[in-house]
Amino acid sequence: MREERVILSKIDVDRLVISTKNHLQELGLKIIHEDTFEGYHSIKAYKGGIPSLVTGSVRDVEILITGKDKDYELTLRTGAWGRDIAIPSLLVSGFSFGVGAVVAGVEVLRVVMFEKNFWAWLNKEIFNLGEESVMTTPQVVAPQDGK
Repeated sequence: MREERVILSKIDVDRLVISTKNHLQELGLKIIHEDTFEGYHSIKAYKGGIPSLVTGSVRDVEILITGKDKDYELTLRTGAWGRDIAIPSLLVSGFSFGVGAVVAGVEVLRVVMFEKNFWAWLNKEIFNLGEESVMTTPQVVAPQDGK
């Protein structure tokens, strides 16, 4: 699982949560779980079906928004994108090693493009929520030991 994080200041978090859910759905992801408590919002979404499960190309995303008083931290977690790159590569490489490498490369590119596009969308959305709203540059969160 890959994680990236930003700090958000002067944010209307309720509007941000609604916008984020709408954005994920517009991308074709299905919201599968949502938790909301004071100062905590979690949205989990995925894209895939039976063929995706077999080939390992299920896409899952989790967005955590935590904080208070209009100052929040947003964490983007992308799951199966990175974790399952080897599965489609191995399946395809049974036919051709070169094609398997291409499939792995395409999967990595999809991860990078999704994250890049998400942060660009979020940056625009933050501005739309209020001109005084601020977002830091995304930082990769280092994996913890044992994971």
